[in-house]
Amino acid sequence: MALAFRPANFDVQDELRFVVDSWASSYRDADSAGMIQVEDWYAVMIPQITKALRRPDVQTMLACAPDDPAQLQGFITADIEERPALVYYVFVKAPYRRGGKGRLWDGDGCARGLFAAMGIDPAKPFHYVCETPMVPRLRRKIPAARHLPKYGRFPKSERKAGR
Repeated sequence: MALAFRPANFDVQDELRFVVDSWASSYRDADSAGMIQVEDWYAVMIPQITKALRRPDVQTMLACAPDDPAQLQGFITADIEERPALVYYVFVKAPYRRGGKGRLWDGDGCARGLFAAMGIDPAKPFHYVCETPMVPRLRRKIPAARHLPKYGRFPKSERKAGR
């Protein structure tokens, strides 16, 4: 088995649904997810995530099986025009989270491959919007990352103005 990486095409509803549903489901229990009441979570977050995906300069890269591009295994959503890059979210399906280094395929793990496909070095400075319980466990792999959730809420013009 191996991995392939390609840009998401949100005109394909299955790709949009995979990204939005994976993001909403995996972020729901994060301490940094705000105080949205759990019974309202999906009704609030699905439109918000979709809106973030459609922001100017925001791109999503998918990890998939090379012989079946519809078999999606993970994604990264980021604005690489920002300096340093602004990562909104990274998600890898559970069975593929420790698949690299010969476990399921040769080479890097899925998340590291997604970072590389997006052109972001996880060892160098970048900002990120959403923090899940997995982030502190991976801190040694992203030593220069800085959690700036408000960057995901404000347009670039307002961030540059000092917000």
